[in-house]
Amino acid sequence: MPPIAANIYLISCLWLKSVYVCPSCCLRNAINPLRKAKRPARRVPVSAPRRASTIASVTAVNAKKDVPHAFHPLYEALAAVQREAAVYSNLSQIQLALRGLESENAITRIAVLGGPDGTKTRRLVKALLADPLLPEQEWEKHLLSLDDSDGRALLLRYGEQLAIDRSHPLVRTLSLPSLTLQTHNLEILVQAASSQTEDEGSGIQMYLTPGLETPSSATGRFSTVMYPVHKALVIAQGLDTVRPLLALESTGKSGGGEEMITVAVDSPWDKLSSAESPLRPINPINLQRAEEAITTFRQSLDNSFNYEHAWFESGLPKLSTWLTEGTEVLPSILKPTVRRLIETLAANAEQALEQEESAQLQKQASSVIPTSTRDTLNLYLANWAETAHTELRDGLDIVFNGKKWRKMVWWKLFWRVDDVSYILSDTLRQSWLLDADRGIIYLAGRIEQAGLLPSRLTNPYQVSSTATRPDPGARSFGTIPPPPRLSDLIPSTASPAPSRTTHPLSLAGEHTPTHPIPSISHMRLYLLTTAVPPMQSLANRLLMHCLSTTFLTSSLSALLYVSISTTSIYEAGGIAAVGAVIALRRLQKRWEAARERWVVLLREEGRRVLRRVEDGWRGVVRDGGMGDVEDEGEREGREKARRVVREVRERLDEMAR
Repeated sequence: MPPIAANIYLISCLWLKSVYVCPSCCLRNAINPLRKAKRPARRVPVSAPRRASTIASVTAVNAKKDVPHAFHPLYEALAAVQREAAVYSNLSQIQLALRGLESENAITRIAVLGGPDGTKTRRLVKALLADPLLPEQEWEKHLLSLDDSDGRALLLRYGEQLAIDRSHPLVRTLSLPSLTLQTHNLEILVQAASSQTEDEGSGIQMYLTPGLETPSSATGRFSTVMYPVHKALVIAQGLDTVRPLLALESTGKSGGGEEMITVAVDSPWDKLSSAESPLRPINPINLQRAEEAITTFRQSLDNSFNYEHAWFESGLPKLSTWLTEGTEVLPSILKPTVRRLIETLAANAEQALEQEESAQLQKQASSVIPTSTRDTLNLYLANWAETAHTELRDGLDIVFNGKKWRKMVWWKLFWRVDDVSYILSDTLRQSWLLDADRGIIYLAGRIEQAGLLPSRLTNPYQVSSTATRPDPGARSFGTIPPPPRLSDLIPSTASPAPSRTTHPLSLAGEHTPTHPIPSISHMRLYLLTTAVPPMQSLANRLLMHCLSTTFLTSSLSALLYVSISTTSIYEAGGIAAVGAVIALRRLQKRWEAARERWVVLLREEGRRVLRRVEDGWRGVVRDGGMGDVEDEGEREGREKARRVVREVRERLDEMAR
C-alpha cells in the first residue's frame, strides 16, 4: 500500500473508533446519569480527617461497668438493693458504694463540716494536709485566701497543678498537689455545718450525706442535692456545742469499731485539760498550737523536738490518723472505708424495715374496734331479725287473706287475667319486707359508722354517685344519628339472658353492683323479674286451654247433633258439658296449685334472704374492725427488700473469710 493511502486508512480508523459507540454502552451511559442524579454522593473534605473521639459506639450509652471479679457478687447484690429496697435506703449512698466497688483503689470522700465561718475549717484542713518537710506551698496560701461569700462548698482533690474550678453551681473544686491526697486517693469536702438540712434525718445520716444547696428558681428558693461521703469530721464551736454531739459520736461507729464520724472541738488548752473525763468521746484540738508547730519546724530542722512536742499537744495526730485510716489498698480486698459504708447502708435499711413493720402493727392495733361496740351491734341485729321474721309472717298472712288475693281465684280469671302481674307486683312492692329493708339500711349505716366495714367492702345500700350520670354516648333530640354498624344488625351472643335458675345476687348485679352481702331490695327485684312473669304466662295458657277445650267439645256436640238425626239435644249437650267440666277442673286445679306454690315461694325466699342478710352482717361485725389489713403487695415488697439486704450481708461475710 502506498504511504499516502496507508496514512489515510489509519486516520479513518482512528476517527471511527473515537466516534462509534455500541448500543449497549449507549443504554448504560443513559441510565447511570439518572442514578447519579437521584443519589448524590457525599463529599468528604480531605482537609477534615476522621477523629476517633467523634465516633460513638452503639454500646457506649449503657456500657457495662468493669467491676473486679472479686467484687462482682457484692456489686450485683448492692444493685439489687438499689432496685428493690430503694424506699428503705439512701440512693446517693448506694451509688457511692457502687462506685467504690468498680475499682480496688476507689476514691475516699471525707467531709469536714465546720461553723458558718469557713476560715477555721480551712485552717484545720491545711494543717492536716500540709507537709512540714516542705516550705509553705502556694496551695496553702490560696486555700486560706478563698472567699465563702457565695455559700458553695469546697471540694479538695489531687492535681499536679494548683487550679480551681468555679463553673459548677453546687461546689467549687480546688485541685492541689498534696501528697496525702495523692497517696491515699482522698477527696475532702469542706462545708459549713449551717448548710446541713434537717429534713433528711438526724444523727449520723445527716453528716454522712451533707446537702449542697443550689438556687432552683428566680424567686430565691433553694433545692438540696445530697453529696454522700465515707467519713465525716464535725468541728464543734466551743464547749457549748459539744454535748449534743456526744450521742452522735457513740452512734458513728460501724460493726468493726472503726469510727465513721468523729468530732473535734477547738478550745483553749486549759479548759480541755480540766474537762477531760466528760469529753472523752470528743477529740480536743488546739489549732493554733498545731500551726505554730508546723511553722517552727519549717524554720529549721533543729526544731524537730519542739515540733513533735507541740504537734502532739495540739491533738491533730489522732485526726491525721483517722483521716487516712481505712484507705489501704490490697489486691482483691475490699477497701475498709467502702466496707463500712456498705455495712452502714445495710444496717440503715434493716432499721427502716423494722420501723415500718412496727408502725404497721401499731396502726393495725390502734384500729381495732372494742368488743362492747360489737355486742351492741349484734343485739341490734338480733332485734332486727326477730322483727323482720314477724313482719314476713304477719304481712303475708294479711295479703293472702285480703281482697286483692281473692281477685285471683280461678273462676275470676276470665275477666281478671290481665291483672295477674299487676296484683303480684303490687304485693311484692308494698307488702314484702318493707320495714325490714329500711331497718337493715339503718343498721348498715351504724356498722359503717362504727368502722367495722372493711375497706375492700363498700356499703351495698350506699347510692353511687354515678347512678344519675348521663350517658356520654347518648344523643339529644334533633341530632343526626350515627351510621349503622354491623354489630347493630347481628345479635350478640357474648352476654346470654339470665335463666330462671340464676342466683338472685347475679341477677341483681345487672342493676346494682354485686356485693357479697345480699339485700332485700335486690331479692325483691329478682322476684319481680323471675317469679311474676311465669305466673302471668301460666294464667294466659290455662285460660286459653280452658276456652279452647270448651269450644272444641261444643263444636263436637253440635256436629253430632246435626249429622246424626237420632241424637237428641240432651245427648249432644252432655258431650259439651263434659268437655267444659274437664276444662274448668283443669283450670281450677292447676291455677290454685300455682297460687299455693307462689305463696310458699314468697315465704321461703323471704326467710332465706333474711337469714343470709343477718349472717352476712354478723360476719362483718365479727370479722370487721380487726385492724387495717396490710396490702399484699406492700408485704411482698418489704420481704423482697429484706431478702436483698440479707444477701448483701452474706456477700460481705463471704469476702471477710
